[in-house]
Amino acid sequence: MKIHNSIFLYSFVYSIDNMPIRNSFFASIFLFVTFITSCVAHSTCVPSFCGDDREIKFPFRLRTDPEHCGKPGYELDCQNNQTVFNYKSRKFYVQEVNYRSYTIRLLDPSLRNQKENCSVFPDHRASYDAMTSLIFGWLPVDNDINYVNCRGPINSSRYIPTSFCSTNTNAPNYGFTYLVIGEILQDSDLAGGCRVETVAWSATPGISPNKSSSLTSIHQALAYGFELTWRSDFLCRRCSRDDSCILEEDNDVPICRHYCKEDTPVSERSFGCKVEYYSVFVLFYGGIAIGLKYLVGIPILIAVVVWQCKRRNLNTSNDDGLGNKASSSEQNC
Repeated sequence: MKIHNSIFLYSFVYSIDNMPIRNSFFASIFLFVTFITSCVAHSTCVPSFCGDDREIKFPFRLRTDPEHCGKPGYELDCQNNQTVFNYKSRKFYVQEVNYRSYTIRLLDPSLRNQKENCSVFPDHRASYDAMTSLIFGWLPVDNDINYVNCRGPINSSRYIPTSFCSTNTNAPNYGFTYLVIGEILQDSDLAGGCRVETVAWSATPGISPNKSSSLTSIHQALAYGFELTWRSDFLCRRCSRDDSCILEEDNDVPICRHYCKEDTPVSERSFGCKVEYYSVFVLFYGGIAIGLKYLVGIPILIAVVVWQCKRRNLNTSNDDGLGNKASSSEQNC
């Protein structure tokens, strides 16, 4: 495309050179307007759509959008009129993008259609490391929904009885299966004889570890999906690479504090950090040079003063031998 445009422009300019002055003026105006229009069309990014009226705009982009649109790491795909986000080699359906709160709500594909008599396993186990990155962060609104397998019955309102429709684990099924809301960090957080088979996240309001829930409400929560935020990455772009970005909860203006990371190679540091790095060596070796100057210079200065005094005293004694009276200042060096 660029080659054809270059040939067109070359031919057009050549034809202008052979036109009368009046015609070449209008042709030049046409060429200028065409060039400006082309530049504006290239730099403008319009919102995209995938299957519904929801806008996909900066910092996100569809895979089919121009390459200069959106930010790296924010690429979405449109598959069968469904917006899809491939995140760390995992596929999720995009349920909602909230540009005011800087959040994106994702859904594990297998959790879209929940059944009444059993609980569907997620395709991907939810974990902080698997669901977060330098771009996206976890939100406190996301609740852990644990798929728990027990050797015996558990009499607790926290354990919601269910059966697993299918599992993506080779572990044996003990026959007593439950859904448990809340974070489980270690075995002591579970009843005896129980283990966690997998974990899903949900950001739906209304469910909580401190509130009893029905199996239907938990299934609805699973189908709602979970949320990630890109607030920090999006707003902190105003800070330089070597700055520490601080964001207050109710303020979208970042505080950029200068900080030079020691593990960053010198060649990749900003100009200010390079100056800061080399200034240490300048001060160190400069201090050594100044120290050597005084260390060597002071004895030489003393030697010169002593030599001058001896020379003056010698001259004074010669003058006294000739009958001249020396002044007190000349006699005492």
